[in-house]
Amino acid sequence: MKHVSLYRKWRPRTFETIAGQEPVVRTLARAIETGRVAHAYLFSGPRGTGKTSTAKVLAMGLNCANGPTPEPDGTCESCRAIVNNSSMDVLEMDAASNRGIDEIRDLRDRVNLAPTQGRMKVYIIDEVHMLTTEAFNALLKMLEEPPEHVVFVLATTEKHKVLPTIISRCQSFDFRRPPVTLLADKLREIADAEEIEAEPAALTMLAREARGSFRDAEGLLDQLSSFSEGPVTAEGVRELLGSVASDVLLETTDALYERRTADALRVVDRLSGEGRDLSRFVGELVAHLRRLMLLPDAPEVALAEVGADERAGLEEQAARIPTAEVVRMIEALGDALSRARRGGDPKLEVELTFLKLARDYEEPAVDVLVRRLEALEKAVENGNVSAPRPPRARRGPRPLHRSPRRTSRRSCPGPGETARRR
Repeated sequence: MKHVSLYRKWRPRTFETIAGQEPVVRTLARAIETGRVAHAYLFSGPRGTGKTSTAKVLAMGLNCANGPTPEPDGTCESCRAIVNNSSMDVLEMDAASNRGIDEIRDLRDRVNLAPTQGRMKVYIIDEVHMLTTEAFNALLKMLEEPPEHVVFVLATTEKHKVLPTIISRCQSFDFRRPPVTLLADKLREIADAEEIEAEPAALTMLAREARGSFRDAEGLLDQLSSFSEGPVTAEGVRELLGSVASDVLLETTDALYERRTADALRVVDRLSGEGRDLSRFVGELVAHLRRLMLLPDAPEVALAEVGADERAGLEEQAARIPTAEVVRMIEALGDALSRARRGGDPKLEVELTFLKLARDYEEPAVDVLVRRLEALEKAVENGNVSAPRPPRARRGPRPLHRSPRRTSRRSCPGPGETARRR
Protein backbone atom coordinates (compact mmCIF):
# COMPACT_ATOMS: atom_id res chain seq x y z
CA MET A 1 0.00 0.00 0.00
CA LYS A 2 1.31 3.41 -0.95
CA HIS A 3 2.34 5.56 2.02
CA VAL A 4 0.48 8.85 2.41
CA SER A 5 2.34 11.69 4.09
CA LEU A 6 1.02 12.72 7.46
CA TYR A 7 0.48 16.34 6.45
CA ARG A 8 -1.73 15.17 3.56
CA LYS A 9 -3.55 12.54 5.60
CA TRP A 10 -4.25 14.97 8.44
CA ARG A 11 -5.22 17.94 6.31
CA PRO A 12 -8.36 19.60 7.76
CA ARG A 13 -11.62 18.48 6.17
CA THR A 14 -14.00 20.56 8.33
CA PHE A 15 -13.92 23.95 9.99
CA GLU A 16 -13.71 22.26 13.40
CA THR A 17 -10.38 20.63 12.57
CA ILE A 18 -8.72 23.90 11.52
CA ALA A 19 -6.53 24.70 14.53
CA GLY A 20 -5.32 28.09 15.66
CA GLN A 21 -7.52 30.21 13.35
CA GLU A 22 -10.72 30.58 15.37
CA PRO A 23 -11.67 34.11 14.18
CA VAL A 24 -11.34 33.10 10.52
CA VAL A 25 -13.27 29.86 11.00
CA ARG A 26 -16.07 31.57 12.93
CA THR A 27 -16.52 34.28 10.30
CA LEU A 28 -16.56 31.91 7.31
CA ALA A 29 -18.93 29.46 9.00
CA ARG A 30 -21.29 32.26 9.88
CA ALA A 31 -21.17 33.59 6.32
CA ILE A 32 -22.23 30.17 4.94
CA GLU A 33 -25.03 29.86 7.49
CA THR A 34 -26.50 33.27 6.68
CA GLY A 35 -25.90 33.08 2.92
CA ARG A 36 -23.56 36.09 2.93
CA VAL A 37 -20.54 34.55 1.29
CA ALA A 38 -18.38 37.19 -0.41
CA HIS A 39 -17.30 36.90 -4.03
CA ALA A 40 -13.58 37.19 -3.14
CA TYR A 41 -11.43 36.43 -0.12
CA LEU A 42 -7.77 37.16 0.59
CA PHE A 43 -6.03 34.77 2.99
CA SER A 44 -2.62 36.00 4.13
CA GLY A 45 -0.18 34.64 6.68
CA PRO A 46 2.92 32.47 7.18
CA ARG A 47 3.26 29.25 5.25
CA GLY A 48 1.75 26.12 6.69
CA THR A 49 -0.92 27.90 8.75
CA GLY A 50 -3.91 26.49 6.82
CA LYS A 51 -4.74 29.04 4.12
CA THR A 52 -5.25 26.59 1.25
CA SER A 53 -6.88 24.01 3.53
CA THR A 54 -9.40 26.60 4.74
CA ALA A 55 -10.16 27.55 1.13
CA LYS A 56 -10.91 23.91 0.28
CA VAL A 57 -13.13 23.49 3.35
CA LEU A 58 -15.01 26.62 2.24
CA ALA A 59 -15.46 25.09 -1.21
CA MET A 60 -16.71 21.83 0.34
CA GLY A 61 -19.21 23.72 2.49
CA LEU A 62 -20.57 25.60 -0.53
CA ASN A 63 -20.87 22.53 -2.78
CA CYS A 64 -21.73 19.77 -0.30
CA ALA A 65 -24.81 17.73 -1.19
CA ASN A 66 -26.25 18.60 2.23
CA GLY A 67 -25.39 22.28 1.95
CA PRO A 68 -24.57 24.99 1.75
CA THR A 69 -23.41 24.09 5.23
CA PRO A 70 -20.55 24.99 7.57
CA GLU A 71 -20.23 21.29 8.37
CA PRO A 72 -19.63 19.37 5.12
CA ASP A 73 -20.02 15.64 5.54
CA GLY A 74 -16.99 14.76 3.42
CA THR A 75 -18.72 11.66 2.03
CA CYS A 76 -20.79 13.03 -0.84
CA GLU A 77 -19.50 12.95 -4.40
CA SER A 78 -18.70 16.67 -4.47
CA CYS A 79 -16.75 16.60 -1.17
CA ARG A 80 -14.76 13.53 -2.20
CA ALA A 81 -13.88 15.13 -5.52
CA ILE A 82 -12.60 18.28 -3.77
CA VAL A 83 -10.53 16.20 -1.34
CA ASN A 84 -9.03 14.21 -4.21
CA ASN A 85 -8.33 17.36 -6.28
CA SER A 86 -10.52 16.06 -9.09
CA SER A 87 -13.46 18.46 -8.83
CA MET A 88 -14.34 20.37 -11.99
CA ASP A 89 -15.85 23.15 -9.89
CA VAL A 90 -12.84 23.85 -7.69
CA LEU A 91 -9.72 25.02 -9.53
CA GLU A 92 -6.45 25.52 -7.66
CA MET A 93 -3.77 27.53 -9.44
CA ASP A 94 -0.21 28.19 -8.30
CA ALA A 95 0.61 31.77 -9.21
CA ALA A 96 4.33 31.18 -8.65
CA SER A 97 4.50 29.02 -11.80
CA ASN A 98 1.47 30.50 -13.63
CA ARG A 99 2.11 34.18 -13.12
CA GLY A 100 1.64 35.61 -16.59
CA ILE A 101 -1.29 37.37 -18.21
CA ASP A 102 -1.98 34.42 -20.52
CA GLU A 103 -2.86 32.18 -17.57
CA ILE A 104 -5.21 34.83 -16.14
CA ARG A 105 -6.84 35.32 -19.53
CA ASP A 106 -7.44 31.59 -19.76
CA LEU A 107 -8.98 31.74 -16.31
CA ARG A 108 -11.18 34.63 -17.38
CA ASP A 109 -12.50 32.62 -20.34
CA ARG A 110 -13.59 29.81 -18.01
CA VAL A 111 -15.12 31.97 -15.27
CA ASN A 112 -18.44 32.41 -17.05
CA LEU A 113 -18.98 28.65 -17.40
CA ALA A 114 -21.63 27.25 -15.09
CA PRO A 115 -20.73 24.70 -12.39
CA THR A 116 -20.83 21.08 -13.53
CA GLN A 117 -21.61 19.31 -10.24
CA GLY A 118 -21.96 21.72 -7.35
CA ARG A 119 -23.58 25.08 -6.80
CA MET A 120 -20.51 27.33 -6.94
CA LYS A 121 -17.25 27.44 -8.79
CA VAL A 122 -14.34 28.22 -6.46
CA TYR A 123 -11.02 29.47 -7.84
CA ILE A 124 -8.10 29.20 -5.40
CA ILE A 125 -5.04 31.20 -6.47
CA ASP A 126 -2.08 30.37 -4.24
CA GLU A 127 0.91 32.73 -3.85
CA VAL A 128 -1.06 35.43 -5.62
CA HIS A 129 1.64 38.03 -4.91
CA MET A 130 3.79 36.38 -7.61
CA LEU A 131 1.51 37.57 -10.44
CA THR A 132 2.86 40.16 -12.84
CA THR A 133 1.39 43.65 -12.99
CA GLU A 134 -0.45 42.84 -16.23
CA ALA A 135 -1.87 39.67 -14.68
CA PHE A 136 -3.01 41.62 -11.62
CA ASN A 137 -4.84 44.10 -13.84
CA ALA A 138 -6.59 41.28 -15.70
CA LEU A 139 -7.55 39.68 -12.37
CA LEU A 140 -8.85 43.00 -11.11
CA LYS A 141 -11.37 43.12 -13.94
CA MET A 142 -12.80 39.74 -12.88
CA LEU A 143 -13.00 40.81 -9.25
CA GLU A 144 -14.90 43.95 -10.20
CA GLU A 145 -17.57 42.10 -12.20
CA PRO A 146 -17.67 38.48 -10.97
CA PRO A 147 -20.41 36.06 -11.99
CA GLU A 148 -22.87 35.09 -9.26
CA HIS A 149 -21.74 31.47 -9.20
CA VAL A 150 -18.01 32.22 -8.67
CA VAL A 151 -15.98 32.67 -5.47
CA PHE A 152 -12.31 33.67 -5.60
CA VAL A 153 -9.91 32.77 -2.79
CA LEU A 154 -6.51 34.42 -3.04
CA ALA A 155 -3.77 33.11 -0.74
CA THR A 156 -0.42 34.76 -0.09
CA THR A 157 2.48 34.78 2.34
CA GLU A 158 3.42 38.37 1.43
CA LYS A 159 0.36 40.55 1.56
CA HIS A 160 2.34 43.76 1.11
CA LYS A 161 3.16 42.71 -2.47
CA VAL A 162 -0.50 42.45 -3.50
CA LEU A 163 -1.88 45.52 -5.26
CA PRO A 164 -4.05 47.71 -3.00
CA THR A 165 -6.79 47.67 -5.65
CA ILE A 166 -6.94 43.87 -5.33
CA ILE A 167 -7.01 43.98 -1.52
CA SER A 168 -9.83 46.54 -1.50
CA ARG A 169 -12.08 44.20 -3.49
CA CYS A 170 -11.60 41.21 -1.19
CA GLN A 171 -12.54 40.29 2.34
CA SER A 172 -9.13 39.97 3.99
CA PHE A 173 -8.26 37.44 6.69
CA ASP A 174 -4.90 37.25 8.45
CA PHE A 175 -3.84 33.76 9.50
CA ARG A 176 -1.84 33.75 12.72
CA ARG A 177 1.22 31.69 13.50
CA PRO A 178 0.18 29.05 16.08
CA PRO A 179 2.12 28.80 19.37
CA VAL A 180 4.48 25.94 20.11
CA THR A 181 2.11 24.43 22.66
CA LEU A 182 -0.68 24.16 20.09
CA LEU A 183 1.64 22.56 17.56
CA ALA A 184 2.90 20.09 20.16
CA ASP A 185 -0.68 19.16 21.11
CA LYS A 186 -1.52 18.58 17.44
CA LEU A 187 1.55 16.37 17.03
CA ARG A 188 0.54 14.40 20.13
CA GLU A 189 -2.94 13.85 18.66
CA ILE A 190 -1.46 12.59 15.39
CA ALA A 191 1.13 10.42 17.13
CA ASP A 192 -1.52 8.73 19.28
CA ALA A 193 -3.80 8.11 16.30
CA GLU A 194 -0.96 6.74 14.16
CA GLU A 195 0.42 4.66 17.06
CA ILE A 196 3.74 6.52 17.01
CA GLU A 197 5.50 6.44 20.36
CA ALA A 198 7.12 9.81 21.03
CA GLU A 199 8.59 11.63 24.00
CA PRO A 200 6.94 14.93 24.99
CA ALA A 201 10.32 16.68 24.77
CA ALA A 202 10.77 15.40 21.22
CA LEU A 203 7.37 16.73 20.15
CA THR A 204 8.16 20.11 21.71
CA MET A 205 11.43 20.27 19.78
CA LEU A 206 9.63 19.41 16.53
CA ALA A 207 7.01 22.08 17.19
CA ARG A 208 9.73 24.65 17.90
CA GLU A 209 11.61 23.70 14.74
CA ALA A 210 8.44 24.04 12.61
CA ARG A 211 8.26 27.77 13.45
CA GLY A 212 4.48 27.95 13.33
CA SER A 213 3.90 25.66 10.34
CA PHE A 214 1.56 22.71 10.82
CA ARG A 215 2.75 21.21 7.54
CA ASP A 216 6.42 21.35 8.54
CA ALA A 217 5.74 19.92 12.00
CA GLU A 218 3.74 17.00 10.60
CA GLY A 219 6.36 16.40 7.92
CA LEU A 220 9.13 16.25 10.52
CA LEU A 221 7.12 13.80 12.64
CA ASP A 222 6.58 11.62 9.58
CA GLN A 223 10.29 11.72 8.79
CA LEU A 224 11.31 10.88 12.34
CA SER A 225 8.85 7.99 12.60
CA SER A 226 10.62 6.44 9.61
CA PHE A 227 14.08 7.40 10.86
CA SER A 228 13.76 6.00 14.38
CA GLU A 229 13.72 2.27 14.99
CA GLY A 230 12.02 2.68 18.35
CA PRO A 231 10.19 5.63 19.90
CA VAL A 232 10.81 9.18 18.75
CA THR A 233 13.23 10.67 21.29
CA ALA A 234 14.71 14.09 21.87
CA GLU A 235 18.16 12.72 21.06
CA GLY A 236 16.86 11.42 17.73
CA VAL A 237 15.40 14.85 16.95
CA ARG A 238 18.74 16.52 17.67
CA GLU A 239 20.55 14.00 15.49
CA LEU A 240 18.19 14.56 12.59
CA LEU A 241 18.08 18.35 12.86
CA GLY A 242 21.74 18.82 13.77
CA SER A 243 20.85 20.84 16.87
CA VAL A 244 22.62 20.77 20.23
CA ALA A 245 21.32 19.73 23.63
CA SER A 246 20.18 22.28 26.19
CA ASP A 247 23.07 21.21 28.42
CA VAL A 248 25.54 22.45 25.80
CA LEU A 249 23.81 25.83 25.67
CA LEU A 250 23.92 26.10 29.47
CA GLU A 251 27.59 25.07 29.50
CA THR A 252 28.57 27.60 26.84
CA THR A 253 26.70 30.44 28.53
CA ASP A 254 28.36 29.71 31.88
CA ALA A 255 31.81 29.57 30.26
CA LEU A 256 31.33 32.97 28.62
CA TYR A 257 29.90 34.55 31.77
CA GLU A 258 32.68 33.19 34.00
CA ARG A 259 35.36 34.24 31.46
CA ARG A 260 36.56 30.68 30.92
CA THR A 261 37.90 31.26 27.44
CA ALA A 262 39.44 27.81 26.98
CA ASP A 263 36.23 26.00 27.90
CA ALA A 264 34.16 28.11 25.51
CA LEU A 265 36.58 27.49 22.64
CA ARG A 266 36.62 23.76 23.38
CA VAL A 267 32.85 23.67 22.91
CA VAL A 268 33.23 25.22 19.45
CA ASP A 269 35.99 22.78 18.52
CA ARG A 270 33.97 19.79 19.76
CA LEU A 271 30.86 20.78 17.80
CA SER A 272 32.91 21.47 14.69
CA GLY A 273 34.56 18.06 14.99
CA GLU A 274 31.14 16.42 15.21
CA GLY A 275 30.13 18.06 11.95
CA ARG A 276 27.58 20.40 13.52
CA ASP A 277 26.40 23.53 11.73
CA LEU A 278 27.98 26.32 13.78
CA SER A 279 25.63 28.94 12.36
CA ARG A 280 22.73 26.89 13.66
CA PHE A 281 24.50 26.53 17.01
CA VAL A 282 24.88 30.31 17.30
CA GLY A 283 21.21 30.77 16.42
CA GLU A 284 20.18 28.30 19.12
CA LEU A 285 22.51 29.99 21.61
CA VAL A 286 20.95 33.38 20.83
CA ALA A 287 17.47 31.89 21.34
CA HIS A 288 18.63 30.47 24.68
CA LEU A 289 20.01 33.86 25.75
CA ARG A 290 16.75 35.52 24.70
CA ARG A 291 14.89 33.29 27.15
CA LEU A 292 17.37 34.23 29.89
CA MET A 293 16.78 37.90 29.09
CA LEU A 294 12.98 37.64 29.21
CA LEU A 295 12.68 35.26 32.15
CA PRO A 296 13.03 37.83 35.00
CA ASP A 297 10.35 40.16 33.60
CA ALA A 298 8.11 37.98 31.41
CA PRO A 299 8.45 34.32 32.43
CA GLU A 300 5.32 33.27 30.54
CA VAL A 301 6.86 34.55 27.30
CA ALA A 302 10.30 33.07 27.97
CA LEU A 303 8.98 29.61 28.86
CA ALA A 304 6.32 29.40 26.13
CA GLU A 305 8.58 27.35 23.84
CA VAL A 306 10.47 25.41 26.51
CA GLY A 307 9.83 21.84 27.58
CA ALA A 308 9.25 20.95 31.20
CA ASP A 309 12.61 19.17 31.48
CA GLU A 310 14.52 22.29 30.40
CA ARG A 311 12.91 24.85 32.69
CA ALA A 312 14.84 24.11 35.89
CA GLY A 313 18.27 24.74 34.35
CA LEU A 314 17.02 27.83 32.55
CA GLU A 315 15.55 29.38 35.69
CA GLU A 316 18.68 28.64 37.75
CA GLN A 317 20.97 30.23 35.16
CA ALA A 318 18.72 33.29 34.75
CA ALA A 319 18.92 33.88 38.51
CA ARG A 320 22.74 33.98 38.40
CA ILE A 321 23.56 35.92 35.24
CA PRO A 322 22.66 39.66 35.11
CA THR A 323 20.44 40.80 32.26
CA ALA A 324 23.03 43.35 31.10
CA GLU A 325 25.55 40.55 30.58
CA VAL A 326 22.99 38.53 28.61
CA VAL A 327 22.23 41.51 26.37
CA ARG A 328 25.94 41.97 25.69
CA MET A 329 26.22 38.34 24.59
CA ILE A 330 23.16 38.57 22.34
CA GLU A 331 24.47 41.65 20.54
CA ALA A 332 27.92 40.15 19.96
CA LEU A 333 26.57 36.78 18.78
CA GLY A 334 24.02 38.48 16.52
CA ASP A 335 26.81 40.35 14.76
CA ALA A 336 28.80 37.12 14.39
CA LEU A 337 25.79 35.34 12.90
CA SER A 338 25.28 38.15 10.38
CA ARG A 339 28.92 38.00 9.28
CA ALA A 340 28.75 34.22 8.91
CA ARG A 341 25.63 34.47 6.76
CA ARG A 342 27.37 37.00 4.52
CA GLY A 343 30.02 34.41 3.67
CA GLY A 344 32.45 34.50 6.57
CA ASP A 345 33.98 31.39 8.09
CA PRO A 346 31.47 30.36 10.79
CA LYS A 347 34.07 28.74 13.03
CA LEU A 348 36.39 31.75 12.90
CA GLU A 349 33.53 34.17 13.57
CA VAL A 350 32.36 32.17 16.59
CA GLU A 351 35.87 31.85 18.00
CA LEU A 352 36.54 35.58 17.61
CA THR A 353 33.27 36.44 19.30
CA PHE A 354 33.87 34.04 22.18
CA LEU A 355 37.34 35.54 22.72
CA LYS A 356 35.93 39.06 22.82
CA LEU A 357 33.15 38.08 25.22
CA ALA A 358 35.40 36.10 27.55
CA ARG A 359 38.10 38.78 27.68
CA ASP A 360 35.79 41.82 27.92
CA TYR A 361 37.12 43.25 24.69
CA GLU A 362 35.07 46.17 23.44
CA GLU A 363 35.60 48.05 20.22
CA PRO A 364 35.55 51.84 20.57
CA ALA A 365 32.16 53.30 19.86
CA VAL A 366 31.75 55.19 16.59
CA ASP A 367 30.21 58.25 18.25
CA VAL A 368 33.19 58.52 20.62
CA LEU A 369 35.63 58.42 17.70
CA VAL A 370 33.60 61.05 15.83
CA ARG A 371 33.64 63.40 18.83
CA ARG A 372 37.40 63.01 19.24
CA LEU A 373 37.95 63.67 15.54
CA GLU A 374 35.78 66.80 15.63
CA ALA A 375 37.67 68.11 18.66
CA LEU A 376 40.98 67.52 16.89
CA GLU A 377 39.82 69.33 13.74
CA LYS A 378 38.62 72.28 15.79
CA ALA A 379 41.92 72.48 17.62
CA VAL A 380 43.81 72.50 14.30
CA GLU A 381 41.61 75.32 12.97
CA ASN A 382 42.28 77.42 16.09
CA GLY A 383 45.99 76.79 15.91
CA ASN A 384 46.12 75.09 19.27
CA VAL A 385 47.96 72.08 17.95
CA SER A 386 51.74 72.45 17.66
CA ALA A 387 53.63 70.99 14.75
CA PRO A 388 54.93 67.53 15.46
CA ARG A 389 58.58 67.34 16.45
CA PRO A 390 60.90 65.66 14.01
CA PRO A 391 61.89 62.24 15.18
CA ARG A 392 65.28 62.04 16.89
CA ALA A 393 67.93 60.15 15.04
CA ARG A 394 68.67 56.86 16.64
CA ARG A 395 72.24 56.41 17.77
CA GLY A 396 74.06 53.27 17.00
CA PRO A 397 75.03 50.92 19.76
CA ARG A 398 77.99 51.91 21.84
CA PRO A 399 81.04 49.67 21.75
CA LEU A 400 81.39 47.33 24.66
CA HIS A 401 85.12 48.18 25.20
CA ARG A 402 86.34 51.72 24.77
CA SER A 403 89.73 52.12 23.12
CA PRO A 404 92.29 53.94 25.32
CA ARG A 405 92.87 57.60 24.52
CA ARG A 406 95.96 58.29 22.53
CA THR A 407 98.53 60.41 24.40
CA SER A 408 100.33 63.16 22.50
CA ARG A 409 103.81 62.22 21.40
CA ARG A 410 104.94 65.80 22.15
CA SER A 411 106.49 66.04 25.60
CA CYS A 412 106.04 68.98 27.88
CA PRO A 413 108.57 71.79 27.20
CA GLY A 414 111.41 72.22 29.61
CA PRO A 415 112.31 75.51 31.27
CA GLY A 416 114.94 76.34 28.66
CA GLU A 417 112.58 75.89 25.78
CA THR A 418 110.00 78.07 27.43
CA ALA A 419 112.49 80.87 27.77
CA ARG A 420 113.53 80.62 24.11
CA ARG A 421 109.86 80.85 23.04
CA ARG A 422 109.45 84.03 24.90
